[in-house]
Amino acid sequence: MQVVFIKELPGSGKKGEIKEFNDGYARNFLISKGYAVPATPQMISKLKNEQAQAEAKKKKELEQAQKLKEDFGKRTFTVSVKVGDKGQIFGSVHEKDVLERIKEKMNLGLEKNQIILPKQIKELGEYQFQIKLANGVTATSKIKLINANDSQK
Repeated sequence: MQVVFIKELPGSGKKGEIKEFNDGYARNFLISKGYAVPATPQMISKLKNEQAQAEAKKKKELEQAQKLKEDFGKRTFTVSVKVGDKGQIFGSVHEKDVLERIKEKMNLGLEKNQIILPKQIKELGEYQFQIKLANGVTATSKIKLINANDSQK
């Protein structure tokens, strides 16, 4: 009997897969426990439609991620920090600080774990950092730290 998996079952099948099993195992375990449904022509066509839609959605997300990558490459984000007498900043700049500037400038729904800083930033200057976008696309952008005291004058 052919079945279509609607939930993943490790060792047997992944969601969306069509596999052949003997009738007893398919009816008494896979179908009764809700892991699979019988592979009817309607179910197979529905599955193919869903896979085509998912593929189109993934392609669209990849295109959007590529556009964002290009946009991030052109930008430099500025962060104002408090600086001591010797030019060292108080504390350090973290992913959260960079994320706030990105949200403020670009209004994107990014998470803190998508920002990758090369090291702890403890001095004024310009630094490169990376942003993990959808589908494995990684963008590189710059952050510039400026003295908050200078910007207030």
